[in-house]
Amino acid sequence: MNLDKWGWNRYFKEKFALNVYEGIVPGRIIKESKHIYQVVTETGSYKGQVSGHFMYTAVNSSDYPTVGDWVAVEIKDDTAVINKLIERRSSFSRKQAGIEASEQIIAANVDMIFLVFSLEGGRNYSSGAVERFLTRAWDSGATPVIILNKSDLCSDSEDFVYQTEALAPGVYIHLTSTVTGEGIEELKNYIRPGMTLMFTGFSGVGKSTLINALYGEELMRTGGIRESDQKGKHTTTHKELLLMKNGGLLIDTPGLKELQLWGSEDSLGDSFEDIRSISEDCRFTDCSHSGEPGCAVQQALADGELDYRRYQNYLDMKKELKYLDSKVSAKANLDKKAKGKQLAKYIKQIKKR
Repeated sequence: MNLDKWGWNRYFKEKFALNVYEGIVPGRIIKESKHIYQVVTETGSYKGQVSGHFMYTAVNSSDYPTVGDWVAVEIKDDTAVINKLIERRSSFSRKQAGIEASEQIIAANVDMIFLVFSLEGGRNYSSGAVERFLTRAWDSGATPVIILNKSDLCSDSEDFVYQTEALAPGVYIHLTSTVTGEGIEELKNYIRPGMTLMFTGFSGVGKSTLINALYGEELMRTGGIRESDQKGKHTTTHKELLLMKNGGLLIDTPGLKELQLWGSEDSLGDSFEDIRSISEDCRFTDCSHSGEPGCAVQQALADGELDYRRYQNYLDMKKELKYLDSKVSAKANLDKKAKGKQLAKYIKQIKKR
């Protein structure tokens, strides 16, 4: 099987060359659900599992493979044993649900991310959601594209485009509808051989329906609209990398109930470029923009040049990331100690054998 059509390029070949030894071949994770994998290699597609050494040396859940990852594997009894994760080129992630400060990698090695919001009158679009998804997309290393889906169910869809343009300057924005066909041909232009695209968004925004429209036939199961809140029904239950007819690659992921931030305060730079640019004129380099004298951001608010809602959301996200950073630092120290004990135990077991 030719791996080039699965996105195997010079970058991954060079990284894999650092891990080559007898019996090891490259493979890509094309399906993943709760550490259950499907891996495609030059000799075919196999069920995959991580090796014992991999399991004992992985510190965090983000160290495990996910859909889109390239891995070094050994084929044993029709199973691809995953020995090493090849260095990622990009990764779209979020803070894992719950109180623990852990990163959840949703997909890896993505070139472009389609951020899908629906305009059917439900709760699938808000300015805050656009800014939050955009922040994670820019920080992932991939290029974001915003899709405003189900335009046939919205009478003022152009107003949403103008609103989104103000939130995401320079980002391509497309109105789409699988009912009328609006925007579908435009999206097809993004699909190119060897290029990996990803769909993400809240549950029920129509990601799977869009993928079916782009492929030309039904690949993914789809649901209808709930009458109670006019939100689409969640249908995708696992993450999967799909090879399109023209050679492009699409990753479909389960819809998200929420998108908790992951990263540092610097992660806000690209999605809030206007505030970052204004802050360069602040009197103090460490200005928090919340009351210091000579604050250019506060002056922009007073002059009406900066929207107060956008400013407040920026402060809220900045505060969230600062709190996350403190929790991550504390957790890292605990994980390091725990993994050291676990590794020592594993080495003792090997010596006994």
